[in-house]
Amino acid sequence: MSYIPSHVNSLKFSQIAMIVLYTLVTTQGCKSAPKTKSTPNYPQSSTESRTAPALTAPLSCDGAILGIKPLSCIPVPQPSATVIVDKQAAIALGKALFWDIQVGSDSVTACATCHFAAGADRRIINILNPGPDNVFRSGGVTAAEQKYHPELNGIPGLNCSSCHPQMHNAKTGLGSVVGQILHPISDDDRVGSQGIAAAKFTRNPALGTGAVEFCAPVPGGPFKRFRQVTSRNAPTNIGAVFYQELFWDGRASQNFNGVDPFGDTANASTPRVLAKNAALASQAMGPVTGNAFEMNCLGRSLSGNSGLAAKLLPRQPLRLQGVATTDSALGSYARLKRSGLYCDKAKPCTYQNLVDKAFGPVIGGANAKFNFGRIFGEALQAYQSTLIPDQTPFDSYLAGNAESLTAPQKNGLNLFTGKGHCLLCHNGSTLSDASESVLAASGPQNQDGGDPGFHNIGIRPASEDPGRGGAGPNKSTFSVSKASADNGAFKTASLRNVKLTAPYFHHGGMWSLEDVVRFYNTVTESPDPERSILISPIDLTDPEIADLVDFLRNALTDPRVEFGRAPFDHPSIQIPNGPTVPAVGKEGGLSVLSFNK
Repeated sequence: MSYIPSHVNSLKFSQIAMIVLYTLVTTQGCKSAPKTKSTPNYPQSSTESRTAPALTAPLSCDGAILGIKPLSCIPVPQPSATVIVDKQAAIALGKALFWDIQVGSDSVTACATCHFAAGADRRIINILNPGPDNVFRSGGVTAAEQKYHPELNGIPGLNCSSCHPQMHNAKTGLGSVVGQILHPISDDDRVGSQGIAAAKFTRNPALGTGAVEFCAPVPGGPFKRFRQVTSRNAPTNIGAVFYQELFWDGRASQNFNGVDPFGDTANASTPRVLAKNAALASQAMGPVTGNAFEMNCLGRSLSGNSGLAAKLLPRQPLRLQGVATTDSALGSYARLKRSGLYCDKAKPCTYQNLVDKAFGPVIGGANAKFNFGRIFGEALQAYQSTLIPDQTPFDSYLAGNAESLTAPQKNGLNLFTGKGHCLLCHNGSTLSDASESVLAASGPQNQDGGDPGFHNIGIRPASEDPGRGGAGPNKSTFSVSKASADNGAFKTASLRNVKLTAPYFHHGGMWSLEDVVRFYNTVTESPDPERSILISPIDLTDPEIADLVDFLRNALTDPRVEFGRAPFDHPSIQIPNGPTVPAVGKEGGLSVLSFNK
């Protein structure tokens, strides 16, 4: 029988029973490796990693392991109300808006700029935020606009000029394979995502003169005149439709108000509910409104006569980017060897054309610029709701195909569901207890007394970032329970495609899955007294760590996500201080691991 540590005595009986049940019903896994101190042979994190073939038929929903069924068996949450009149047109509009660099005030920054690689951000230049003390101390970085080297963390006196090429993975540019020494961040620095340079909005550009807005620079702070970097790691947007709330602190409400992320809560500028089950629409409001950090200059509005709507509606979507003629959502608008979208053979579309087709004359037409918040949110939700990573080897295994996993991966699954106690937080088909399907069966509080789906794992002190216990613009906390356990608690991330979404945790402080597992393996002391009772050492051997990492890295990766196959295909985009990502159609292209150069 699997060992159940004493600190989980307060768990619900059903959760303990699930863990015990696994040891009684699992017949396909291998026995745990003997406890030895041999050096683990970690699998390569590269395009050669084993992946399952693309699945062409629905998976069987008859079987399950501890309540985990293939993700395709879980209904995709649908908004309770929408003003969309043509869903496919709305998906196309949402995809254009998500990838279009014209959405940013600088006409360089798109939503996809922070979500271009498996829905995450894999840049290594200008991705360090100095944290509350405003001092850069990690990865050899001493100031903004420098290259981050995770192998230099924890080594005093070394900076970028001291970098050792032999410690750098030439294939991925990240150093996440055998022989790398990747030290976690040990101070208050965070690996975030690059936004825009600090500036104040003045006015929109004239039509025909490009899409760069007139903004007055406001240099200063740790980033000076350079692009700012967010204080949290950008989570993947793939599969995000299954979450009840979004952002690491859950401030993006399931109730959509069309103005900001806060729905009908006390932090909302306009408390109301236009749609429920619409956290993706609420989340879409955040980067383009108010914060003057990620995509927009301070003071730019979303709707109205002088905001983003007024700039975009008369312009050609994706005017500066390539679109494959076989793109699964935009192919009918694409033209060979031409950038942008076209509504017929020679005439470019405008965003007004796409809005009118998706939302009709009442919401669109002359009213579009005043309804643009609702249009923007609902269109992005429609597109992102198609990004379902349900064709992994693990899904095939759950459906009854025992050959989908290798023997080490099966042992890794045993460890995941048993000795590793990963299921305490990463449960359900989404592998996250913050998903709607899991939350529907849970109570109003988690085992610590805080909000379900959010946990303080003790990775950093809550004084650096209160997470769920933080407050919004009207000083109202995001915590529903108001429990002290929510201080420093963050949303449980799904582990699907975790191979592709480094760095890890809300602060991006770990760059390899080995480091993540070793954190849980040996954690004894916490920098935060509110650390969850669920966190204690799991005591895996090196071979067991290797098998668990193999399961996480390879069994949970959807090859369509890794290689950009439909619906994960996309337009081209140039990432500031990052790669040039080519347009790919429904057949896919390069692995996202090649986008780290």
